[in-house]
Amino acid sequence: MTGDAVEDRQLHHLPKGTRVVCAERAVDDKGNERVRIASPAGWVDAKTLAPAPAISTPILDYETFLQRHQKISAGDHYGLEFPIDLAGLREAGPEFLTRAFRASGVMAGDNHVTGIVSLDKLDIRGASENGLLELSYARDEPGLQTHLFVKFPPADVHHKYGLLRLSDGEIEMARLSRERQLPVRLTRYYFGDHSVYTGNYILITERVAFGAGSVEPAYRKGYDHEVPCVEEHYEVLTRDLARLVAAHKRGDLGYDLEEIFPFAKAARDFDPIIDPEPRLDRLIDFIGRVAPRLFAPEVTRPAFLQKWREDVLFGLEHKDKVLAYLLSDVDYTGLCHINLNVDNAWFWRDDAGELQAGLLDWGGAGQASLAQALSGMLMMPEPEKHISLVNRVIDVFIEECARQGCPPISREELHFQYKASVYSTAIFMFVTILADALQYFPEEYFASMESRMDARLLEGGFYSAVVWIDNMLREWLEDVTPGDACRQIVARAADAPLPDRLSA
Repeated sequence: MTGDAVEDRQLHHLPKGTRVVCAERAVDDKGNERVRIASPAGWVDAKTLAPAPAISTPILDYETFLQRHQKISAGDHYGLEFPIDLAGLREAGPEFLTRAFRASGVMAGDNHVTGIVSLDKLDIRGASENGLLELSYARDEPGLQTHLFVKFPPADVHHKYGLLRLSDGEIEMARLSRERQLPVRLTRYYFGDHSVYTGNYILITERVAFGAGSVEPAYRKGYDHEVPCVEEHYEVLTRDLARLVAAHKRGDLGYDLEEIFPFAKAARDFDPIIDPEPRLDRLIDFIGRVAPRLFAPEVTRPAFLQKWREDVLFGLEHKDKVLAYLLSDVDYTGLCHINLNVDNAWFWRDDAGELQAGLLDWGGAGQASLAQALSGMLMMPEPEKHISLVNRVIDVFIEECARQGCPPISREELHFQYKASVYSTAIFMFVTILADALQYFPEEYFASMESRMDARLLEGGFYSAVVWIDNMLREWLEDVTPGDACRQIVARAADAPLPDRLSA
């Protein structure tokens, strides 16, 4: 079905109680008001719909979180108490795993887990505590694997609190992959649950055998120079993202998707930054004076950095208007993976030699701005390839969306929104986390480096940050910069209203 066909499709029936989002209103030749809804995309009689309140999920305040986050509580979906870290899983043992796997349906009721053969922590930087789990069962079952992967919130309490909004989307997407036919591949789901009361979660899936057989080795975020045929890898990821968005638009994933993944819940936002100037100036000093050889020469010049400073501060001040604009047209939103870097996938070639991908790390998954999803994907390519890759990804995304039946997407508008989206997907991170991290490195460490390929930087923990900063600065070398996009949005008028939520 083409995008134009979707726009013209007449929907004669929605199950009672179906929640939908309004994309457009019109009056037909007979004077009847019609509403074009986002998913399943098509037109319905306005008289069959009524206003519906937005679905809100309670978020713990920090003090309440501190009181609860170490408690064991029942999960919101299965109602089972679950462990909250690797040590707790080891203590809960086969008894918990048996109950969990029976509840999720991956194991028959007359089978049980007989033992934890091994549980080894993965010592890698990231947004979670991860482990490799090996189990034994009373008997074999088709598809029941012994080598699994387990994921919990990070141990650091501040980091854990900062990621509270991301976990439930990942759990819901993993569970959805077992219950419904998705257009993209995920690791096989074994068990997952989340507790709104404590903010804790657990996720158990199959383990990807990176580097074994036809499966490529795991890649590191920001180290795209290690990925062979990297443009091909981004194209595969882009097409997968477009297929997911299109399946949502077509209504293929069920009439209840709006309840599972409410509109705009996954939109990337950030709290206002109090007094951002000192940290921003620290970052600018790093780029222009301390380590200019790590970046493109054009972006280290004082005049450039002064203009960049002005644009960054303007964008931070008006971040709510920019986000509202990104969500104001539902045709530029959809069900998304919001961090689809090459490190959040596994790749293999099929018998025909075609590159295929499975998608990992769905933290924060849900309905979001398409532009935010794309800029989340394009954080850390090699800087010399960044702009050309951005253009190629946008072209491929629009092409695949049209082929899959999405409503028409304007390339000019999507690229414009991509520019504006970098404030919420990148810039605020620079001014907070990355600027603060610079305090832990002596100036001499960076000043003595001749390029970003210096071995100390490559293995020292800040290489990906340098790549990310360089890429975003290069966006300001384009004819239309993120600063231009932000200023145009703010100048256009009053705040863009969010689309209406309706119910059949």
